[in-house]
Amino acid sequence: MKQQSLFPTPLWTARFNDADQLTRWEDRVMVLKAADPIGVQLTNQGAWHSQTTLLQDPGLHELFGWIAAQVHGALSAWGWDLEQARPRFNNAWAVVSRSGDSHGAHIHPNSLFSGVFYLSAPSGSGAIAFLDPRAGALMLQPPLHREAAAREIGRLRLVPETGLLLLFPAWLWHEVELSSCQDPPAVRKVVARAFDHAGACGEEQCVVTARLSKLTSGSG
Repeated sequence: MKQQSLFPTPLWTARFNDADQLTRWEDRVMVLKAADPIGVQLTNQGAWHSQTTLLQDPGLHELFGWIAAQVHGALSAWGWDLEQARPRFNNAWAVVSRSGDSHGAHIHPNSLFSGVFYLSAPSGSGAIAFLDPRAGALMLQPPLHREAAAREIGRLRLVPETGLLLLFPAWLWHEVELSSCQDPPAVRKVVARAFDHAGACGEEQCVVTARLSKLTSGSG
């Protein structure tokens, strides 16, 4: 029989390998945390969450520029018609989590795509898990080999890696497992509307997330 996939869920990955630049971006996130130690409370469970205005931060412009280039290439190859509209960021934020912190399952409303970029990913960084969006698929599950089960059923878990960028649909439910980073045990994350990216640093996990929620027409 011939097989075809209906309504596939895309997940893109890319890597940034300049360790010195990653450290500079990481340091900038920590400066923001020191200036606003309380932050905001959303899906972060114990983690520090920055304000959602990081797109305006001069110290992170190059970071978002690199991410935008990766997203542009991925979505263009995927089939996005750039002549009708171009993707753009809506907002962005950072998160720093200590050992034992996590993020509850969530999606990003009013967005098209989300992304996560790991500035640093020490051992014990909380893994990101993607949840099967097909409610009906969980009704009854067949016996599958391990590789097939990981691809087809329930929950896909990815361990963070330094410099790793993830891009996925904003409607895809995802969560971050408990961090067990030791000495210092923190996790940092930055998010921008339209797509998300996350990052971890040293013995802390540093994540940057952004969401692609709006379109701007024309070539600008």
